[in-house]
Parts: sequence; C-alpha cells; structure tokens
Amino acid sequence: MAKILGIGNSVLDTIFTVLHYPKENEELRAQTRLFSTGGNINNTLYVLNQLGHQSSICTTVAADNEAKQLLLGLKNRNIDTTHIQRFIQGKTPNSFIILNKQNGQRTIVHYRDLPEVSFEHFAKIAIETFDWLHFEGRNVENLTGMLNIAKTFLTNQPISLEIEKPRKGIEALFNQANLLIFSHDYATQKGFKDGHALLSNIQQVAPNARIVCTWGEQGVWFADINQTIQHLHATPVNAIDTLGAGDTFNASLIHHLIHGETLDNAVQHANNLAGKKCTQIGLDNLLKITEHDTPIANIAQLSNAKTLVVQSEKKLYPIILIKHINGVKAYENNCPHQNVPLDEAYKIEVNPFEKTLKCSVHDAFFQIDDGVCIEGPCWNDSLTPVDILIDKNGDIYLSED
Repeated sequence: MAKILGIGNSVLDTIFTVLHYPKENEELRAQTRLFSTGGNINNTLYVLNQLGHQSSICTTVAADNEAKQLLLGLKNRNIDTTHIQRFIQGKTPNSFIILNKQNGQRTIVHYRDLPEVSFEHFAKIAIETFDWLHFEGRNVENLTGMLNIAKTFLTNQPISLEIEKPRKGIEALFNQANLLIFSHDYATQKGFKDGHALLSNIQQVAPNARIVCTWGEQGVWFADINQTIQHLHATPVNAIDTLGAGDTFNASLIHHLIHGETLDNAVQHANNLAGKKCTQIGLDNLLKITEHDTPIANIAQLSNAKTLVVQSEKKLYPIILIKHINGVKAYENNCPHQNVPLDEAYKIEVNPFEKTLKCSVHDAFFQIDDGVCIEGPCWNDSLTPVDILIDKNGDIYLSED
C-alpha cells in the first residue's frame, strides 16, 4: 500500500442517461439521473483506493450546502480530506453530464465559480510523507511553484502530471514530472494527428520523463525514457459508460508503476481496467469478484513462515503466495537473475524474522514486503507482483486488472 496525494479539482456531477444524444431544440426525457462526486483527481484517487492504496486529496471546496454533499462523497470514497483548502467566497463546481445509452459516450457542461488550490496552501503540506504525487495539469500559475517545491523536497518519490487540455504555460512544466499522461484532446488541439506524433514531439521537450497518450477507441501510445514509442490497441468492449475511463487508466497505471512494473506492463494493465470500467455504470466495485471467478487458494493454506506456489491459466508463471503482516503478498515465481523459478532446486526458504524469501538457485534474497532483492546476484531487481483479491471467506482470486 502506498500513500498518494492528488492535487486538482473536485466537482459535483449530475449525470443524465438518455436514449440518444439530443438535437438542438429537442426536448428529451432522461432515463436515469445520478448525483455523484467527480473530477479527474477525485475519480483517480477513488480507483487507487480500490487498488489498495491510501489516497489524500488537495483540492478546494466552497462554504455552500453543495460543499457538504461533495465532502460526504469524498468521505464515502475513503479519500482523506485533511489537505482541502476552504473558501467562503464562491460556489461548489458542478458538471452536468449527458450519457448516451447507445454507445456510452458522454457530453459534459462544466460550471465553476471557485478559486483553485493556492501555492501557499500546498506549501504547508508535508509532501515528503507521501510515496507518489499526482497533479492535474491546470492552475498553471500556482502549479509552477507546487512542482518546484515537490522537486526540491522529494527524494525518490515519483511525480505524475495529467495534461488533459492545452493551458498557457503548461509545456514549461513538463520537465518537472517523472510521468506525463496526455489526453487525445490535448493532442488534437495542438494539431497532432495521433499519439505517436505527439509523443515524438514530447520526447524532445521532456527527455527524462515517461510519456503516455490515451486516445479512446484508438488505444494508447507510450514510451519509456530513451525508448521507442509503442502503441497498444484499446481493449474491445461493449461500452455503456465511458465517464471516468481515463481516470481509471491513470489510477491503474500509477498502481502498477508503484509496484515496480515496466511501463509496457503497466500500460497493458491500465488499458484492460479502463476497458472494464466502460462496461459498467460508475466507478464502484471495479475489482468486484464475480460468480465466474475461480479462487487460486484460501488464506487458511498460508503462513508467515512458508510460501505456497500455485498455478493459474491466467498467468505465464506460477504464483508465490505468503502471509505478510495482516495481508497476503503475491509474486510471480520467476527470479529476475536468470528467469528461473525460485523453487527450481528446492523449496523457497523463508526467514520470518528478516522477512525475506530466498531463491534456491543462486541464493538471491528478496524482501517479502516489496519483492526487492537485497542480497545476491540480482541486487536491487524485484520480483513481479501479482494483484489479488481476498473475499470474506478468505478465498484468494487474481484481480482482473
């Protein structure tokens, strides 16, 4: 579990589901109406919570009655509101959303009459206590100072920046982030025909950042530092609600990078989860276990002193399971030294006092907590984590993300 701080705007969403997109001057009856907390940063943090992280939001709220509804929504999503900035003047931001039932596409009308987070407010936050900072690429006047502080006071904590729309001066901040996530709206408004064209340009502007550009049904383009640009097609789904799909992608991408996965693996997972989100209304229960899922083990089979290695048709490698503190850790049974199973020669040795696993082939020692090798021939490399879910009966499932 990582501590993640998200900086951006929160809004109240009013979502109308209609049978088709209305024409001008048409009177159309909505099939459903839904009230929800929204905003890119809010949605991203909510998905990160579902993925097992501890999320905090730095945003602004007004003093009207709608602000109470917004704060309640954040609380219900288990998002920490300690770092919220409150304003007496102004009104709670609203988004009015038309959701087309035919294809899941949405049209959004925004209303905003509230200041954004100030530099002075952000500067008071102990950002060094967080494992990852994620910024919305807006509020450039204050964002410039925020990123400067983050680069000054953080050591190894990554900074991600979501760039959804062109904003004056935003390009000057690209070098301040480790991960840049672009939308197709930004790309097209800047005159780029696809994500490859955009990222080719960005590689010259921000050569030390990982870069990603999502493009809806056309998929996603991405490139690691000093690497060639790759393209991944969108996961084919029968979409019924695309609202929040981009936020879901961002959350899953951050989640897998936190766990030390390569950018291409993280993008594939994020692409799949964003596709799954499009098949359901809203963001609740994105990782819900269904009646068709089969458990790979039960927690009663595990202990802190030995591992359980299980097979799954969904994974290339067998899976190592072990109890750790109050939960369960799961890794691919594949040593990064020579790509052999940790139990190739004999069983995986566990030191419950040092909290390590030992590869039986060349005596590489891995921390149970994060899979990092702390002694042996693949020092500082990591085991690949596997996402799991545990139900109330203790059955362990592979996450679909």
